[in-house]
Amino acid sequence: MQLRTKSRPARRVSMADILSLIASWGLSLVTTASLVAVGWLGHSTHWSFGLGGHAAPHGARGDHADHGDHAEHAGSDAAAATVDGPGDAEPGTVRFSSREAVERTGIEVVPVERRPMVSELEVAGVVDYDERRTAQLSSRVGGSIWRVEKHLGDVVRKGEVLLVIDSQEVGRLKAAFLNALVTFESRREQMAILEEVQGAVMGRQLREARAALREARIHLVNDEQALVNLGLPVAIADYEALVDEARAERIRTVGLPEQIVAGLTDDVVTSNLLPLAAPFDGVVVGRDAVVGEVVEAAKPIFEVADVSRMIISLKVDKEDAGKVAIGQPVRFRPDGSDEEYSSRITWISTEVDEATRTLQVRAVVDGQSTPPVAASGGLRAHTFGSGKIEIDRRGTAIVVPSQSVQWDGSRWVVFIPSGDVSFTACEVQPGVRNGNVVEIVGETSGGTLERVVGAGSHVLKSQVLLERIESGEL
Repeated sequence: MQLRTKSRPARRVSMADILSLIASWGLSLVTTASLVAVGWLGHSTHWSFGLGGHAAPHGARGDHADHGDHAEHAGSDAAAATVDGPGDAEPGTVRFSSREAVERTGIEVVPVERRPMVSELEVAGVVDYDERRTAQLSSRVGGSIWRVEKHLGDVVRKGEVLLVIDSQEVGRLKAAFLNALVTFESRREQMAILEEVQGAVMGRQLREARAALREARIHLVNDEQALVNLGLPVAIADYEALVDEARAERIRTVGLPEQIVAGLTDDVVTSNLLPLAAPFDGVVVGRDAVVGEVVEAAKPIFEVADVSRMIISLKVDKEDAGKVAIGQPVRFRPDGSDEEYSSRITWISTEVDEATRTLQVRAVVDGQSTPPVAASGGLRAHTFGSGKIEIDRRGTAIVVPSQSVQWDGSRWVVFIPSGDVSFTACEVQPGVRNGNVVEIVGETSGGTLERVVGAGSHVLKSQVLLERIESGEL
């Protein structure tokens, strides 16, 4: 059986088909070429196409995103900066592409200062009274307050009476003194008579008379001392020459100031009065006394302080304890005041406070007015403030801003201008720091410093570190 296969006639390609295919390929090539041209032109003009230059797109965005624009400038400027390598003429020099690139990074060149440099510790402090010139006064015997002469805030002088106490114990001691004086005088007269007729009396009588005289003398001295211990100015010699009436009159008002005695009448005068006097010049800073109030012995009634001499207590961190020494200058400014008080350290504690872990040092401020003048403020007790302890001073030092000194990973450097668009790292040794400035000590690798980069020095440091990281040095 013979199979027959029907063959399909071959399709003939016409010229029109060939032309259509060529046209489609040509259109694709033109489109691709156009896109490539647009991309190249946009890249070369930063997609501004010659309408605003490089800054045009940044300026257009700046109205809406200033921070982003600044970051883009900084990034592009940092990318435009280069660091000279070992084969360059000036190793470690950061170069920028233009002056505008330097300005956009915020770099500022400042002159180097030469001035006295002081290193100080800033510490907290508090003002207090000098405990050696502060007294809490109390009565040495119980009684009642008869009269109050001074009040809170009054200025007092040494010996001035603050108040007067009425105490029966005082009256009893005064009477005992007068009786002892009379007994002593009687024993002395008897002894004088026996000595005149000692040939007619027995020796035992003379011995007994001498013993009685000595005993009377001891009692008299003891009674005198009891009154002196109360603060009364009593002396045996002042009363021996007086008659009994004069003695009683004198001891009745002993210790009272004349202005108080002048206003008294015989019907109100009592021998029980005991004045309480100021031990030194000062100000009454405490008072707990009302006329007629009953007071106990040793209970504080008045507090007097000499405010012309105040103590400043400063708290130094334990880490800085080794830097302070007696005699170092101190400047103290109370909180809320513009006035500073100068002094020197007079005392350093031998122990660290257990609660605050700080070392207490003290300075004395003398010469204040008494009382402090309200207009000028003056130092007032229990006022907090800040103190500065001078731990080092240099006569004339080279001083630069603290932000100028940067750590480049292996050394301290400052950047000095070496052209309009280049800056060179100069190795330095920082010294005393004071606030926002730092001293440069010793020789510098760049010679004498005249100008350094202040603001923006961190940008240069970052570029140096980036270059070192890329080169494998870090």
